[in-house]
Amino acid sequence: MGTRNGIVTTFLGALLTPLVLAGPGSAAVLDLTTAGASGFVNGAFFQQVAPQPTGTGVIDSFLRLQANGLEQGYNTGARPVEFDQKTDPNFTRNLLLSDVPVVNLNGTAYRQFLLDINESSGQNREFLSLDKLQIFQSDTPNVNSYSNLGTKIYDLAPNSIYLDYSLNHGSGSGDMFAYIPDSLFDPTTPYVYLYSLFGNEMGADGTSDAGFEEWAVLQGQTPVNEIPAPATLIFAALGCGLGFVGYVAHNARGKLNPARVSA
Repeated sequence: MGTRNGIVTTFLGALLTPLVLAGPGSAAVLDLTTAGASGFVNGAFFQQVAPQPTGTGVIDSFLRLQANGLEQGYNTGARPVEFDQKTDPNFTRNLLLSDVPVVNLNGTAYRQFLLDINESSGQNREFLSLDKLQIFQSDTPNVNSYSNLGTKIYDLAPNSIYLDYSLNHGSGSGDMFAYIPDSLFDPTTPYVYLYSLFGNEMGADGTSDAGFEEWAVLQGQTPVNEIPAPATLIFAALGCGLGFVGYVAHNARGKLNPARVSA
């Protein structure tokens, strides 16, 4: 019960924080380099998370990426891989929509994805930018080309998210939850493909320079995790058709490029 209440508190805190708005086509940054930071980007909710329990039966990895500098890739069971994916079939593989947990946040259903990053420590090397995040659905497994990933249902563009590896205790503990509105998914289309690109912002401090980045889903949960909240408040306004992107900036650090951080 304590964990669920903590999620409610964090979620409502994000809703009640004044939003920095960007018009259509404008690039902005969601800064998650402070513990517990969170915010909305293009209708999805992103949250820096405390270390998650890991191991068999807890998390189910579906994509691992590793390269120095810039790294990119998408989950698939096809081999060879097209970009920087690791090729172990246990960790880079097809993903079924039915395996992605649904979480109810303040009355809205989201599909929950967990990101775990693995960077160096010290000299600002702990920072990493997530510069592209796209989610597709397809009727076809084992897709071997980015151009054939299917119907795109979510796109982070043209925005970025800043992450800090040092906030958690190491690889495998989790760093960010991405909550994508369940309403965007077609329940009749079985396969989900997640494409991401890291390291293109924040200069050299935000590039990839250590182990793999990993996307996973949590296991051992009920299909819908009800997380009640006492009021909808600002959250209701997010669906009023204004066509803007909302961001919450949390204590932007001087180490980051100040031109890219919302104040």
